[in-house]
Parts: sequence; C-alpha cells; structure tokens
Amino acid sequence: MSKPAAPYRFLTACFVLLVLAGFGGSSPLPSNLDAVSVVQLKRHLSFLASAELGGRYTLSAGNRIAARYLAAQLEAFGYRGAATDGSFFQKIPFVTRTGGQDSRLMLEGAPKPFVHGEDFILRDPAATLPNLSLEAEMVFVGYGASHPKMDAYQMVNAEGRIVLCLASGTPDVLAGESLPNDWREKAALEHGAQAMLLIPDEKLAEGWAQAAAYVRRRSVPRVRPKASAAKPDQPAIPTFLLSPAAAESFLSPFNLTLAQVHEAARTGAALPSVAAQRRCTIRTTENERVEYSQNVVGILDGADPKLKQEFVVLSAHYDHLPAQGDVIFPGADDDGSGTAAVLELARVFAEGERPKRSIFILFNTGEEMGLLGSGYFTDQEPLVPLEAIVANFNIDMIGRSRAPGDDRRENAELTDRDSVFLIGPDKHSRQLFELSEQTNAATVQLRLDYTYNDEAHPMRLFYRSDHWNFAKRGIPIVFYFTGLHADYHRPTDTVDKIDFEKMVRITKLVYATAWRTANREQRFDLDVWKSRERATPNR
Repeated sequence: MSKPAAPYRFLTACFVLLVLAGFGGSSPLPSNLDAVSVVQLKRHLSFLASAELGGRYTLSAGNRIAARYLAAQLEAFGYRGAATDGSFFQKIPFVTRTGGQDSRLMLEGAPKPFVHGEDFILRDPAATLPNLSLEAEMVFVGYGASHPKMDAYQMVNAEGRIVLCLASGTPDVLAGESLPNDWREKAALEHGAQAMLLIPDEKLAEGWAQAAAYVRRRSVPRVRPKASAAKPDQPAIPTFLLSPAAAESFLSPFNLTLAQVHEAARTGAALPSVAAQRRCTIRTTENERVEYSQNVVGILDGADPKLKQEFVVLSAHYDHLPAQGDVIFPGADDDGSGTAAVLELARVFAEGERPKRSIFILFNTGEEMGLLGSGYFTDQEPLVPLEAIVANFNIDMIGRSRAPGDDRRENAELTDRDSVFLIGPDKHSRQLFELSEQTNAATVQLRLDYTYNDEAHPMRLFYRSDHWNFAKRGIPIVFYFTGLHADYHRPTDTVDKIDFEKMVRITKLVYATAWRTANREQRFDLDVWKSRERATPNR
C-alpha cells in the first residue's frame, strides 16, 4: 500500500490528536499492539483450512481435530479451560431423527399410501413419532366433544377404532364453556380410541406447506435442549394432523367434503357422528441418533481482583460445511479467518499487559446450522453469568479484499483493502460506538463501513452470525466482517485468496478496542438499543 500524500498525513495526525484529547488519557492503547503477526495468522489458517480437516463440518472428525488444535493453543498461551468439567470443550448434543420418512397412513380403497411429512404430520411437529402399527375401522366425531351439552360419542362406538375429527373449533352449543386445551384427545382416550386423525381448519390448511416443510427438515441435526420446562400431562393417544388433500380422502367414506366441514366450523353448526366400514392402517416409526460437537472455551483471568469477575468475550465460529463426495469446502475466509484472528488475539492478550477484566475466548461450533453453538452458550449453558459479560466482539469473514478493477457481480459487496464492515456497535451503547470509532482513528485508520448496520437491510446480517445470541440478551456487541464474495460457501474459499495484511489491521483494531473495553473503570451505559427476542434466520 502506498503512503498517503503529505497534506493528508498532516490532517490525519491532527484528527488523531484531537480524538485522543477528547478521549482522555485514562484508556491508553495496548503496548504490544504491533505483536499481531501475519506469520501467526497464516500458520493458524493454513492448518484450519487444510484439506486434511475436510471443511470442519460440525459433526465431522475434522471439526474435532480443529477443536483439539484450538484448545492446545489456548492452553499453551496460559488460558484455563472454561467448560464445567474444567476442560476447553463445552460439549453440545446434536439430535438427528430418522425413520419418519418411512411412516405411512393407508386407507382401504385409496390408490396409494399417505406419507409422513407430505400428507400427515404428528400434531406436535417437534415431538418424536411413536413406533406404531395398528389397523382399525374409523369413526367421524365432528368437533370431537364429549360434554353434557353435546356428546359426539353418544351415537358411535369408538372403542378400538381410529377417530377422525376437526383439529380446532367449537360448536355453538359449547360456546363460553371452559374446556381444557386437550379436550379432544381426552375424549377420544376416554372412549377407547386407538388413534386420532385431525382435519385441518382453514388456517391450518393454509399453513400446511410450512408445517410439512418443518417436519421434512427433522433429519437435520439440531441441538437437544439441556432441560425443558415441565409440560402438562398429555393424553396417551397418537394424534396426527392431515393435509387438506388427505383430509378430503379420509372424509369421503363419511360422505363429507372438506368444504362442508370448514363451513360448519365457520358457523359453529353441529356435525354428524358417523361410523365407517372402511379400515385405516397406521404405521409410524422414528429413531433418534445423538452426536456431540463442542464449543472451544478458555479464560484468561483479569488482573483486577474485582473486575476480573467480568468478561470480554471474543468469538468466532470454526465450523464450516460438509464435504460432498471428494469435494471439500475449506472455509478459509468463512470462518477460518475469524477463527485465526481470535486465536491470535488470545495470544497477544496473554503475552501483553494483563487487562483488568477477564478475557473469554469462545470458538463456536454449529454456526452454519443456525448459530447453534453460540445459542447453546447463551440460552442453555452459559459458562459465566451473562450479566457479567461486558461486551462481545465477534469476527466472521475478515480475510478478503476486492481487487482494483474487479467488476464481478458476486464481489460487488466485498470491501476494498482499506475498509471493513462494522455491525452493531451502536445497538446497545453510544459509548461502545464512540470507543470503536476513536480506537480506529488512533490505530489502523480503516474505513468503517456501516452499510449492514441497519437492521432493515435486506441481508439482515445483524441476525446472521454468533454475536446475535449475545445482542438479543442485551449484551453490547461489535461484529467485524469484510463482505460476501464469489467464493462464499464454495470449494474455492481457499487460503491463497486471503489478504493477510488487511487481516492484521482488523485484528489490531479488535485487539485495541477489546483491550480498552477490558480496562474501562465502568461498564458501557446501555442507552440505545433494547433487547428484542426474534427468530434467528438461517444463513
């Protein structure tokens, strides 16, 4: 990079002096800022993005090798393991459900079976399918009520049979009555039914495609909740929701149509109870496979006896994508670059003057599956009290620069060699934003680009990396990012395309900002952005 012209250098120097004067002398820069090393960054990244690690997919051997490497480095730097067992590994159970795709409903006389995930789903899509094999006649019981004012079971015998009824809605005669949420299931169970098939109301019918798509994703590994809230007792009867098309087929033996049932439900009109001679067969099965991945976690204790009980969290995700046959996705930029930077930050923090607050290093797994590792840390097993976390500095993809003259559409949003995107520094505290700006002016003087800082930006990057799980908890965050590019999530995201000189500058900026944060006498005032719970979009 060429040196700036003399007049520009003079103006820049004046600006820096003014900034530092306004900032005050109480928060100097770290003395070893220049210890951030291209050699170290390249060494770490060359290993993490090597073919031998196979892309570091969350549930792969390569991911576990990467975790071992990160832990060994932290231990060598002098960090202590932050996991509950004293190790550097926060173990996370991932559950994969299999077998549901083989589950079927078969209706006597129907041309083909009805398939789970296409034609029917368990009423609670998040629950596990029962292992079920039964064959029985069907009865239709309208709304499914069994009440002194209206008993749909009075005219039919449900003993040993499969009950078909509306999934929701209440007849006029029961309007105003206090009914438990599971009154349909309890009534069917009390009358001896073996299973329930539910007809979707109009709203459920409209949302069927989305519900079915959720069920079809059940074979994707998901984090198992560490502990779930106690649920009320559920009736022990298998209950399935039919698709609109399947509901038409199952209503046909009763000489009813879905439109007629929906019309009755709209008006609260009564529906007949009818027994059918047609038989239905239900065969369902599902198994769970539990595998483990791990966040890599370490703590460098602070120097101040009181403030070391507070933490500055430095994070990056080290997982990437599964190989496809012999094709490997190295993930050099995503997020090998952030992982290497946080590892280098861990080193310079350990070798420099010890900050007042403790430094918590968090290498997240499962980010590519939907921020699962960081979500486990914040929502299920915080290894330090969340209220003790002063700030989170998250690094995800800081290794690329758009070359001069590169006019490819895929690289249009990639920053040049002197720029970096910052997301989130003003969301919780104006003080953090000012600290970030002042630190940049006093050190590497990158152009801080806030294009993606707008929550309404269509790419919604504020919600798409691990900092979000801290931000939603009201913890101040800064997310460092250099932009998407033509090699994002492709086999061509390789080490040879990394701009290591730019990585050094960004890593220095994070170091100086985090170091100053760790040495502030007071925590940041939370005066701008309020925590809002939102669904986390997948990447």
